[in-house]
Amino acid sequence: MMKIKSAVKFLITLTMTAAVSNAALANQGAISGEKATGINPVEVKSQTAVPGKKSIWGRDYFPNSTLITQDGEEVKFFDDLIEGKVVAINFIYTTCTDSCPLETARMKEVKAILGDRVGKDVHFYSISIDPKNDSPAVLQAYKKKFKIGPDWTFLTGNESDITNLRKKLGLYIDELNNEPGDLKDHNLNLIVGNQSTGRWMTRSPFENPHILASQLGDWLHNWKTASTSVNSYANAPRLRKLLPGEQLFRTRCSSCHGIGKESVGPDLFAVTENRDRVWLTRWLKEPDKMLAEKDPLAVSLLNRFKIPMPNMRLTDQDVEDVIGYLTAETERLK
Repeated sequence: MMKIKSAVKFLITLTMTAAVSNAALANQGAISGEKATGINPVEVKSQTAVPGKKSIWGRDYFPNSTLITQDGEEVKFFDDLIEGKVVAINFIYTTCTDSCPLETARMKEVKAILGDRVGKDVHFYSISIDPKNDSPAVLQAYKKKFKIGPDWTFLTGNESDITNLRKKLGLYIDELNNEPGDLKDHNLNLIVGNQSTGRWMTRSPFENPHILASQLGDWLHNWKTASTSVNSYANAPRLRKLLPGEQLFRTRCSSCHGIGKESVGPDLFAVTENRDRVWLTRWLKEPDKMLAEKDPLAVSLLNRFKIPMPNMRLTDQDVEDVIGYLTAETERLK
């Protein structure tokens, strides 16, 4: 019963701390173009540690399970990975064809924004929920596909230990995980936190990467790192009207694709001119089926970029909106 109460208390902490973080970022002007939430961080009592006082989320709460890195090294979850550190943790599996590649690509964007701080005062961990198949060698190959360096650790281990970690971190949903071996509908959120202060919060992989980077690099460090930014709001560009497909592109596509530059996936500049409209429409709607059918162009793209196009569950209207945005953005950039 005490363990259940502790887990519930930790979940409450995630919710309250996220509210404080969003309010603080808004008040600092980190969420550009959005209004502050109206929440006063002083008035919201989250479960964070008082300076000089030991965090309540310590060894007594977090399991010290043994995990194995992509290099085959055994590490302890609490002792080696999170104790006294600011961390970002997500759960993936390498054969996932939709959400996991997107999560990894989005976190790679965040990593690029944080720069050389990753691996030093911010630590990234991706833990496999399919340890039977995701051996260290498989995780190493997955990292190589995404061109991820040594400062981001991928881990595997005992399945029951990993499930326990997911539950302790608030990233396990019984309703989505009641079928043994069914990995497809796992919780897509990641968790970020500072173990020494007790600040923890869940975030979405669809989050703006600059907001995630600010939370990891600034808020969770209590803004101890001086900003090197010399930008002024006086020099901010004038906002333009967003097309319906632009929000979809920013949240679903931009982590893997650029318009005018190649990224994890192909450059989408003039893609609506260079690809058959029927083919492109279906590719955006059901790329997994086209790959399963060995569509020649789909297979060619997979062979070139090594990462399968995920099925983003777009509706027919979503597809039309994205195509409209790609067409308009290409014209704008010409």
